[in-house]
Amino acid sequence: MNCQDRVEDSQHPTSDTKRPMVSGSGNTGCRAFFGVMERFPRAAALVMLAAACWPVGGFSTETLSPESLRLVPFPKEVHLTDGGLKLDARLTIRVADTVPARQAATDLECELARLLKGRLGVAASAPSVAQPLLLALGKKSISIKQAQRALGPLPEQEEGYALAVTDAFAAVGARHSAGLAHGIQTLRQLVRANVRDGRLPAMSIRDWPSLRYRGFSDDITRGPSPTPATLQREVDLSALLRMNLFTYYLEHQYAFSKHPLIGPKDGSLKPEELKALVDYAADRGIEVIGNQQSFGHFGAILQHEEYKALRETPDILNPTSERTYRLLDDLYSEQAPLLKSKFFNVCCDETDGLGTGPSKQLAQKIGVGGVYTRHIRRLHDLVEDKYGKRMMMWGDIILNHPSNLADIPKDTIMLSWGYDARDSFEAQITPFAKSGFEFFVCPGVSCWNRVLPDFQVSVTNIANFVRDGVKQDALGMINTTWDDSGSNLAGWNWYGVAWGAECAWNASATPITAFNNRVGAVLFGEPGAEFGGAVDLLGRAHRLAAFKEMADSAFFEPDFTVWLADPKAIGEAETLRQIVQKASAKLDTASNSATVDGDILAEFKFGAQRMDLMASRVIEGQMAAEAYRKAVAAKQPAEAAELLQSGCAAQISKLRSEYAALKNRYQELWNAENRPYALSGVIGRFDICIAYCDDLLRRLTSAEADLKGERPLPSPVIIGFPPTPSGK
Repeated sequence: MNCQDRVEDSQHPTSDTKRPMVSGSGNTGCRAFFGVMERFPRAAALVMLAAACWPVGGFSTETLSPESLRLVPFPKEVHLTDGGLKLDARLTIRVADTVPARQAATDLECELARLLKGRLGVAASAPSVAQPLLLALGKKSISIKQAQRALGPLPEQEEGYALAVTDAFAAVGARHSAGLAHGIQTLRQLVRANVRDGRLPAMSIRDWPSLRYRGFSDDITRGPSPTPATLQREVDLSALLRMNLFTYYLEHQYAFSKHPLIGPKDGSLKPEELKALVDYAADRGIEVIGNQQSFGHFGAILQHEEYKALRETPDILNPTSERTYRLLDDLYSEQAPLLKSKFFNVCCDETDGLGTGPSKQLAQKIGVGGVYTRHIRRLHDLVEDKYGKRMMMWGDIILNHPSNLADIPKDTIMLSWGYDARDSFEAQITPFAKSGFEFFVCPGVSCWNRVLPDFQVSVTNIANFVRDGVKQDALGMINTTWDDSGSNLAGWNWYGVAWGAECAWNASATPITAFNNRVGAVLFGEPGAEFGGAVDLLGRAHRLAAFKEMADSAFFEPDFTVWLADPKAIGEAETLRQIVQKASAKLDTASNSATVDGDILAEFKFGAQRMDLMASRVIEGQMAAEAYRKAVAAKQPAEAAELLQSGCAAQISKLRSEYAALKNRYQELWNAENRPYALSGVIGRFDICIAYCDDLLRRLTSAEADLKGERPLPSPVIIGFPPTPSGK
C-alpha cells in the first residue's frame, strides 16, 4: 500500500496530502547532505531528523513519564528530558537507499503528511563505502558529533537501535539495517501517538528485541481468502509493530497450476500474488515463510475423486503411497521457489486416525509414532534436498510419541502450539529444548469459532507461552489466527497480534493495563485509551456461561427459546447488554477520533453489535413470550390482539431486522478484505436465523386469525415459546 492509499484510508483524510516524491541516487542535494557524514564509523547506521531550533516554550516533561508514551512494543530503555522537537510541514526527508530503511522512511513521511497536512518529499541516495546509512528530516544537516552525543552507545544486537529527540533534531542510530528500520518505525509511532502541541517530547531510547523472530500467521484456507491488498496491509502493520516475519496457513486455497482442481476459482491465492507479497514484505523487512499442510487436515483435497486413492482417512494422507509424495512435491514446487525465506512449514499436526487406514499393517510393525516420523523424514529430505529450505513442523503429534522424537532430523524447527490460558507451557517446550531442537512458540489470538476473540484467554495464553519460550531460548514466536468457523474477520485479530508483538519484543514483561493504554493510539492514532478499555470490557463477555463463550454457534442458534428456558440467561443477558453498551461507547469515541485504519475499529464495533443481538434475543424474546402468555390469558379479544401485535410480533420483527442489518453489514466487511469464496456459507447462517423469525411471525399471524375467528389462541409451546417464564 502506498502513502496516498494510507492517507485516503485514514479516518480523516487530508485532500492536499499527496504521494511522496522519491528520487534516485542522482539527487545532488542528498549527496551534499550525506557528504558531511563521512567521518562517522562505518559499523553504525544512523537515522537523523534535523529541524530548525524553534523555541520550546512551555513544553515540559512534568506532565509526562516514560510509561505514558504510547509505543508498541514498548522500548527497553526510555529517558525523558525537558524540551521537544517542533514539527513543520516544510521539512524534507533524506534517506540512504537501503532496504528496509527506505520504505520505513516513506512510512514516516506518510505519518508526517497526515499530521501536518502537507506534502513532504523523500530523497534517496545510494550509500558509499565512506558513508554510514542515514535518514534526515530537516532543512539542513547536523553534525555527526551532535548525533553521536545525543544517541550515546548503540546497542550491539542486530535489531537494536538508539533514538534521541532534542530541541533541534531527532536521530536514530543502529548497527544494522533491520535495527535502523525498527528505529524509524518507533519514530513513526512517536509522530502518530505522542505529539503534544506540535512537538515530539525530548527523549532518548535504547531498544532491542528479546526474541529473534516475531510474527503471526494468517489462516487463508478455512473460508476467508484475503485479497492481496489485505495481505499487504498485514505486512504494513507488522512492520509498524516491529515484527519481522509473516506466514500463512494453507490447505487447498492456492491456484496450483499442476493440480487446478484443488484451489477454488474465486478463493485461491495466485502464485504471482504470492511472489508480489514476498517482494512487498522484503522491502519492509518482513520475511514471508511458506506453508503447506502435508499430512492431516487434507480433507478439502481428498474429497475429490482424483485424490481419493491417497486417503489414509478422509482427512489424512496415506503415508504408504508414493503418489502422496509426488503430490506433495508438486504442491511445494509451486510455492517454495517463490519464497525468499529459508524456512518452510509442512505442518503435519492433528493426525488422529493415522494407522487405521492403508498404514495399519505398517503401524502394527513400527508403531503409529514410527509411521509418523517415517513420513516426516520423507518430507524433510524433499524440502531440504530439492528446495533448499529448512523444514518447520507443528510439534503436537510427536509429543504424543516421545520415544520417536530422536527419529526426526535435528535441523527441523519445532513449532510448539497451545491456545488455552494455562499458567505454564513448559511441558510443551522442554522436550524440544532438551532434545536439541530449535523451536518457536506459537500461541493464538483466540479468534476461532467466536463472535469476537476471547481477549482474556489470548492475553494470558500469549504472555505465558512467550515468557516460557524466552526462558528456554526459543528462536521466535509465531502468533496464530485461525478461521475454523469460516466467519472470522481479519480486523479484530489485531489486538491479539499487537499484544503478541509486545510480548515477543519484551519477553512478556509489559503489564496488560499499560498495553491497553497504548495500543489504540499506536494502531489508530486515537488521543485517549478508549480502544484498550473497550477490549477489556468485551473480554468479560466471554465469561458469561449462558452464552457459551461467545461462540459463533451460539450466535447462529436460531431458536432463542433455548435461552428463554435457562434461568441464568436473563440476568446474564442484562449484564451482556451493559458490557456492550459501555464498550460500544468507547469504540465510537475511538472511531470518531481515529486518524488511520478506522475500518479495523468498525469490525470491533460489528462484533459488539453481534453480542448485543445475543442479549436482545433473550431480553426481547422473553418480552415477546410473556406478552403471548398474557394474550392467552386475556379475557378481552382487543386486549389479546394488542398484546400479540405490540408486545409480541413487534419484538420478533425487531429481532429479524437486526439479523438482516447485521447480515448486510457482514457482507460489506467481508468484501472489503476477502475474495467472494465461502461468503455464501456464512450468509446462509444469517438467513437461517432470519427464516426462523419469519416462521415465528407467520405463526403469530395465524394465531391472530384464530383470535379474530373467536377461536382460542394456541398454547405458547405451539407458537414456539416456553410454556412458563424462565426459572418457573
